[in-house]
Amino acid sequence: MKPFLSVIIPTLNEEKFLPKLLDSLAVQQVKDFEVIVVDGSSKDRTVELAKKYVSKIPSLHVLVSKTPSLPLQRNMGARAAKGEWLAFVDADSILLPYFMERIRIFIQESKPKLFSTWAKVDSDLVNDAIFTLLTNIYWEAAVLFKRPAAPGPLTVVRADVFRSVDGYDETHAFNEDVDLGLRLAARGVILSMARETLYVWSMRRIRRESKMKIMNQYILSMLPILLFKRPFKHMPGYIMGGHMYAKKKKIRSTMLKTYERKLRELMHELFD
Repeated sequence: MKPFLSVIIPTLNEEKFLPKLLDSLAVQQVKDFEVIVVDGSSKDRTVELAKKYVSKIPSLHVLVSKTPSLPLQRNMGARAAKGEWLAFVDADSILLPYFMERIRIFIQESKPKLFSTWAKVDSDLVNDAIFTLLTNIYWEAAVLFKRPAAPGPLTVVRADVFRSVDGYDETHAFNEDVDLGLRLAARGVILSMARETLYVWSMRRIRRESKMKIMNQYILSMLPILLFKRPFKHMPGYIMGGHMYAKKKKIRSTMLKTYERKLRELMHELFD
């Protein structure tokens, strides 16, 4: 039977985190979904571990892209998906056991076309909880003021709506979710929020690079959106992949020059 929902998970060297997400999918109370893992040619055991979960999740499919690219991998998963709805989930997230049941009720009652849910943090630290609360408030503000948005950690969208804008723009190495939100908004599709905490999101990037650095990146990325309604396609220092968190790399003396060069490229991109 055709699944109600297709869960699409892009991965790159996520052998540590992906099993936790797949475990959370295996124990869902509602089973009317399929899972599509789209790997970006990992160098670790990500693909091997994913395939082992077929015994726990019979609807699981594993695809491999020759090129690691978040929007490309998400689009690959969407093309293979059979569900009426698509849920794009980061590999380091964990879905709560009643996730499928609650979002199905939300869809039936609220009739959204694009939505996300509240998140909880993956630690017991007060500062992390406050940061996550502010993030949830940010998405609520986007709903309140009808601003274009498609949350990166978890986006649920009706499949026909997603395909009507040709999915994610694969030229983006950053802000692909913002770009999708802008293009959907141009068609009158604005984010809704299921006001329940239904997944755990990982703050590993923020812990590795610091909250201040991440906030500065996103403030910088907001400028072209506010001024020109065009998001940056690249961000200096933003790299996809679980291998980035194995150990913290030393800051090199050339970092400032690299940042300046990338910033010039970003500005040039805006005025092309």
